[in-house]
Amino acid sequence: MVKMALRNLWKRKLRTFLTILGVIIGTASIVVMVSIGIGMNESFQKQVEEWGSLQVINVYTVGNDRYYYDDSENTSNKNDKKAEEITVSTIEDFKKIPHVEAATPIMSDSISIIAGKYLTDVSIRGIDPASMEAMGYKAEEGRVLQEGDSKTLVFGSNTINDFYNPKLSWQMRYNSPPPEIDVFNDKLMLTTDWNYGTNYADKAIKPIKVEAAGILSGDSDSYSVFMPIKELEKIKIAQAEYEAKKYKDRNAKKIKKGVYDTAMVKVDNMDNVKEVQETIKDLGFRATSLTDQLETMKETTKMLRMMLGAIGAISLIVAAIGITNTMVMAIYERTREIGVMKVIGASLSDIKKLFLTEAAFIGFAGGLAGILVSLGASKIVNIFAIRTNSNMLSSIPLWLCGASLAFATLIGILAGYLPAKRAMKLSALSAIKTE
Repeated sequence: MVKMALRNLWKRKLRTFLTILGVIIGTASIVVMVSIGIGMNESFQKQVEEWGSLQVINVYTVGNDRYYYDDSENTSNKNDKKAEEITVSTIEDFKKIPHVEAATPIMSDSISIIAGKYLTDVSIRGIDPASMEAMGYKAEEGRVLQEGDSKTLVFGSNTINDFYNPKLSWQMRYNSPPPEIDVFNDKLMLTTDWNYGTNYADKAIKPIKVEAAGILSGDSDSYSVFMPIKELEKIKIAQAEYEAKKYKDRNAKKIKKGVYDTAMVKVDNMDNVKEVQETIKDLGFRATSLTDQLETMKETTKMLRMMLGAIGAISLIVAAIGITNTMVMAIYERTREIGVMKVIGASLSDIKKLFLTEAAFIGFAGGLAGILVSLGASKIVNIFAIRTNSNMLSSIPLWLCGASLAFATLIGILAGYLPAKRAMKLSALSAIKTE
């Protein structure tokens, strides 16, 4: 059957080649078009991953709008609960949610870091040291926080470039090159006194000696410094009490121990982020993740990706019409041959299989060559996209190659089905008489 099918196709080399060429163009078109859509999604994902982990959910209380924006649809929840605090017990509840790998409270504050005679004002974030690595933070130098750390800091990649000499005027600071700071070897201290190093420094506020554990990689939280949350909590409570006593303000805001600003929840898989997010919202909290932004970016290009796929599909449909035409012409030219096959005992199913095999070979050969053409076209698209800083990159995964080859073969079989049925219905005696 296979030998006969190949031999029959080879007899009409030019027609077979032109038909296969149509399948090549159709397959290459749909693969390249779909690959651009896949490449755009992958480009968006890489871009968002630079901002942080896609598996991490940020949790906020209803009254905490400092780091959170959401529309009315997302802020509502089924039970209309409104959680006003994140506590230690809240974190334990988060850890019990299915698919949650880790959870940590987050506390934020602004503080000054001293390195010798230099100073920098930073946003400092308290985190559970045991959870920092699980939350996706990686160190470019040194390490991230670990269980057992106390007065330890991990610097964002840009914070070490913001040190200045507090004795210099603002103009001199601006015009002077940033000092070279070695956070691992220089003597480091924390202070809540914003006038430290000037004539207005508050001598009652004693700096706290700390040490650096590492410097984070990437742009995520590059302007923040991390430290164990319990240590930051002590500093904030002590500072609040000092200010209330100093200014004799009985109504000064008190820092509650064990009550935090926000929380971070790590999910085992990106596919489960949405489900866990909805569960947290049902508990009365606000929850957002980078996955939301990724989905928004994908949604904005959804129509474009559908149009690209449709263009490729139309090309393959045109190729299918070409296959049908080729097989119909083959039946007219081989009418006598079909009659002889029937007379000598060939069954109707054998004749049907022969024509379907020929059509399948056309689809398979065209699909295989089309994939090779699309791989070359994909490289050209990527070179052009890189030079123009475009997001329209092309990515051809292995499953797309396999699916395209199978689809092209299936198109060939479907296109050859009606001609094969026609060949089955030919009368043997009438076919033999045909010259």
